[in-house]
Amino acid sequence: MRGEKTYGKRSRAVFDARVVCLPSSSPEQPATPLLKAEKLPPVARRSDLQPQRVAGLRTSPRRALAEHHVNAVVLPVEVLEIEHQTRTMKTGGRLDARAKAEDVAVPKQRTDASKKVASRGRHTFFDDDAGQGGRECSHTGPVIVQPRRSPRKTKQKAKLVPTGPHDDSASDHAHDDGTIECKLSPVEEASKQEGPYQEHCAELLSLSTHPLTDFATWSAEISEHFAVTKIAEASFGEVYRLSLMEDISDFCSTDESVFKVIPLTPAVSALPVDKRKRAAALKKCEGMTSPHDVATEVKLLQRMTSIPGFTNFRDIRILQGRPPPAFIGAYKAWNASQKANKKELSHFPDPVKKSSYNEDQLWAVIEMQDAGSDLERLVEVGSCTSVFDIWDIFWQTVLSIAKGEEGAEFEHRDLHLGNICVRAQSTSLDEAGTTINTKQKLGFTNLETTIIDYTLSRCVMPDTSIAYTDLSAPAQAALFEGDSTEEYQYDIYRYMRGVLYLDEPLAPIHEMTHDALAATERSWEQFHPQTNLVWIHLVLYKLLEQIDWPSAKKVPQKKRKAAEFAVWKRENDLEHVLLQVQDLLDPNAWCGSGIRSATDLVAFAVGEGWLDVEDVVGRESFDEYHFVSGEHPLSSRAEPEQSRGRP
Repeated sequence: MRGEKTYGKRSRAVFDARVVCLPSSSPEQPATPLLKAEKLPPVARRSDLQPQRVAGLRTSPRRALAEHHVNAVVLPVEVLEIEHQTRTMKTGGRLDARAKAEDVAVPKQRTDASKKVASRGRHTFFDDDAGQGGRECSHTGPVIVQPRRSPRKTKQKAKLVPTGPHDDSASDHAHDDGTIECKLSPVEEASKQEGPYQEHCAELLSLSTHPLTDFATWSAEISEHFAVTKIAEASFGEVYRLSLMEDISDFCSTDESVFKVIPLTPAVSALPVDKRKRAAALKKCEGMTSPHDVATEVKLLQRMTSIPGFTNFRDIRILQGRPPPAFIGAYKAWNASQKANKKELSHFPDPVKKSSYNEDQLWAVIEMQDAGSDLERLVEVGSCTSVFDIWDIFWQTVLSIAKGEEGAEFEHRDLHLGNICVRAQSTSLDEAGTTINTKQKLGFTNLETTIIDYTLSRCVMPDTSIAYTDLSAPAQAALFEGDSTEEYQYDIYRYMRGVLYLDEPLAPIHEMTHDALAATERSWEQFHPQTNLVWIHLVLYKLLEQIDWPSAKKVPQKKRKAAEFAVWKRENDLEHVLLQVQDLLDPNAWCGSGIRSATDLVAFAVGEGWLDVEDVVGRESFDEYHFVSGEHPLSSRAEPEQSRGRP
């Protein structure tokens, strides 16, 4: 710990190695007989040693005026004594005895490659290999003594004691001079690495088990066994799937991974100095994400992994460099497919062009379990038209959000169809629904839904802190300004803002001043589960847009085709229930329903008999529970489901 600064007083400094052996001028020191002065040989004179010492220091090309090495660290002497990696220096016995007698700590020196004391800003061998721990330096030449510190500062160092329970092993980390090594936090440890890029991504690196890695190197490693395919685009990142190229019997589809590749904003120190180039670089950064925002999303992924129905987070990596060939090829294939289907091309820059990304571009790569295809794509190809498919997908989504509300005060705040993934255990969605148990209330198909992408989400972390994105910030203003004539989803953002501030989806929040919004005493940091309902309304609205209505089908003969009639009858009943739920979630009838969260909607469904308790708490499999078994439902209730179909 650094002592208080003393202004107006100069410390006594001895820079001649021979003078250090002379008696101290302090009146508290005992008198020491004077030593007989001996005349040094001419070769040992200071004037003769100076050129040799200077020549030894110049082991690298001379730097320009005011130029500092990127890894150079200039710290006070006090800080050098408390470094994460032990650095000790052996000195002469007379010097150590002198320091102990006067209660003055021997400062630890930073040395260069030639074992000479490094000057300010000079590159040292500690910087060359920071992972080798402490090194011992033995001086064969003259010792340069640094200014001694006052006894008051030395006493203050003794206050550095370990916090927490006493540990006998702590003595191993204490030095002879009384200093104690302090363990750094993960963020401080990451920021301690070399270069401005590690410091810029320190928060993300603290969440990862991997160092900053070259993009091309990592891509070459995974390309040996996996094929890279682009499958979707998020607001601030592209989603790629890794598919195993060789058939392995023990490797199933759920073992495959998807990667969300997010371009990160560069460090301020890495931006060009020229005004024009700097403005162009800042313009390019508008579509990128800051490392802090990605770190928030990663923390949300880690928090929600244990809750059923949420994506299984696996890993996070920080990469650097231009996109490699494997990802460039996947990008081109995606654009070609979009063009063939007459859809909008990628809104991300073409990675082939050098102007798109710099050589030092930083990336965050989030690895998750492959949860299947996103619901938006399934709706586009017409794979979700059956009322049984829609029923299972909708209520599984509602149950997942409700469990998130109860377990972590979770709000998704961006739950469009692209952020819901669907996986079928069978080979196709159609085969998943060939056998229908009309006595069930959920699980008519073998479909499984997963909630993904928590970029705008909010939840309570295990340490009770709140992870969220402040959507009232000026940078998020465009989120509420989308044209709903092109996509109904843009209205949902405004509905969400209305229910958060005034419990009214159609409230004209855009006409309210900042002071008027502050007067509501509500913020995006607080828990407002009614925001989940407006997104659930959108999910049901989109699903019902392309449903194959059972009521429009020809009614099978009840006597001649009893099984077909039973299926049609069940479909017709589910259709009417879905229409009732649509009325409950209608933004125009919000105040009359009394439902204010996904949890309320689930409770209402159980009370109406649309769902059973077993459907809410989960079952080990869809085949274990049958209402036609004759036993009481609660007697065969399975244990609460921890993770449906996920490890």
